[in-house]
Amino acid sequence: MTTVFPPAAADVADAPVADVPFAEAERLDRLLGDPWVTDNPFGFAAGAARDAAQEYPAAAEARLRAEGFHLCHLPAALGGNLRSFEDTQILVRACARRDVNVMPATMFSISALMTVLAAGTEAQHQVVAGWLREGRTIAFGLSEEQAGSDVLANSCRLTGEGALHGTKWLVGRGSSASAAVIVARTAERGAGAFTAVLLGPRELADPRVRRLPPQRTTGMRGIDFADLEFDGLVVAPDAVVGEVGSGLAGALRAQQIVRLMSTAGCLATADTALRTALRFAREHRTGGERVADTPYGSRELALAAAELIATDLTVLAAARQVHVAPGAFGLASSVVKHVATRLTAACATRSRALVGARAVLRDGPGAVLDKAVRDNAMVAVIDTSVLGNLRALAMHLPAYATVFADDPTDDTAREAPDPAPERERRLRAVFALGDQELLPELRPAALDLGVRPKDEVLLGFAAHAGAITAELSGRGEARAAELVAEVRAALAAVVRDAADAQRDRARSAKVSPEPLDLADRLCVLYAAASAALAWWYHRDRAGLYGGAAPGDTGWLTAVLALLTALADGRDPRTAAYRDLAPAGRLVTELDAKQRLFTALPVRLSDSGEQTENDRNDRNDRNDRNDENEEVEER
Repeated sequence: MTTVFPPAAADVADAPVADVPFAEAERLDRLLGDPWVTDNPFGFAAGAARDAAQEYPAAAEARLRAEGFHLCHLPAALGGNLRSFEDTQILVRACARRDVNVMPATMFSISALMTVLAAGTEAQHQVVAGWLREGRTIAFGLSEEQAGSDVLANSCRLTGEGALHGTKWLVGRGSSASAAVIVARTAERGAGAFTAVLLGPRELADPRVRRLPPQRTTGMRGIDFADLEFDGLVVAPDAVVGEVGSGLAGALRAQQIVRLMSTAGCLATADTALRTALRFAREHRTGGERVADTPYGSRELALAAAELIATDLTVLAAARQVHVAPGAFGLASSVVKHVATRLTAACATRSRALVGARAVLRDGPGAVLDKAVRDNAMVAVIDTSVLGNLRALAMHLPAYATVFADDPTDDTAREAPDPAPERERRLRAVFALGDQELLPELRPAALDLGVRPKDEVLLGFAAHAGAITAELSGRGEARAAELVAEVRAALAAVVRDAADAQRDRARSAKVSPEPLDLADRLCVLYAAASAALAWWYHRDRAGLYGGAAPGDTGWLTAVLALLTALADGRDPRTAAYRDLAPAGRLVTELDAKQRLFTALPVRLSDSGEQTENDRNDRNDRNDRNDENEEVEER
């Protein structure tokens, strides 16, 4: 194959970027070139080769840093490129779909940055922003091996004399970062027993800081995850981030944004897995029929597509909600992380299975799919544990029991102090996908850890579910209307059961898994509510996912059928089978048009369809291979 390299940065960097949604993502994708070209250093094959060799993506990091990609989560007021987290989500996905390792290579500073922005002083904001603009990485140390997801059991300590003792476990870029934010114990009990400190290059170079060798990981190979040991490092008083005792609260508020942005890795790996499987299934034949056209193949592709679309909508709405209502983002951040990891893992695994025996080969689509599945699993636990996340979610549920009272006329305004018109304005801003003008600047300090019933999606869906159902029925979309009604009824049951379990010690999380199971169901139904509201606020606009006309319900019915089946514990392969086909058709069309698998059009540099002659030659080879396999079996 002819070697084809992407254009040099100078050839693309000066190209005008139109003020349209996600134009920067399109520009950067063009710069990185066609990922299907095997000799492209920023393509799928190169990423798989680095993975096999456990190599760091140095060239990709350098190219992206030259374009300012590492500043896409730093607010413009601090010299960064952040327009909105919706815009950053798409930008990161366009790059990370090639190799998700570009995220930790360029963005692992986000946890430390957001902790400082949420709780630190203006002077500290300027310090960390300056480090990022210089191209430095700021590590974040919270987890400890012996404590696991129970951060209150952490033992790394900052003494009254300002000496830091202890070990932080699996710190991202721990062996190579030039600065760090460390959350250490400063008292004996409670959430107020921890303090965050900011360590610069001088402190990390101190001999009382030891960086252990990076540990080998199953996913994100080549990225260093290393322990940091502190043996009496003296920390200056002005290095304390915020107040003494506020470290854990600041870190947990920051993690709301970190969880949101980590889902870009989930969606990037799922996009690559589904796109690879889709192209294989459209080219490969079995028994004379394309895999994509067989009953099994078409169903699995459609199901994987519905899983990806459901995740995409939930993430995009959350990425806007953090700007519109940061004080109400606590629930959404945990939901979006759980939904994204669960559904994209299913999508990636399902996609790999479609490739059959070729999935075990270390070259070709098997290598790309294997890496996508392993990297996806890594993203799932990289900033929080599944158990810890569900525990946090379970605390929110009981408060929503009155919001989803059986009486549909129940006014939820009494649960949310803002008047209904103001809540409607916020909802419109959350679901006006692609419209950056409606989003306020990011306010990390406004993030809140409370569990009051104020989530915009849940309150909005409770208020609008009846109207959405009526609108769908009036348009003759009986199935979609039926599913929306099912979602509202199921949400009412989940929050009611959570409130009952809270009052019953025998059903508490300490003795029963029921609260965590309810939290899991809530996440799935929350995604369904997000999809319904996305349709509602776009019903008279251009169709989402390349839909033929405004108000198209094909994708909505597929997503709701998938999610209601999962919420009920049914297998969507059978329970949702008849409703899934439109999702499969949509992603097939998006790939043919070289578009990212997301709600609004994002053009990609991927090579398009093969020529008819190429396709026929490939099919002839596949048919001969199938005949040979059948002879060998006999």
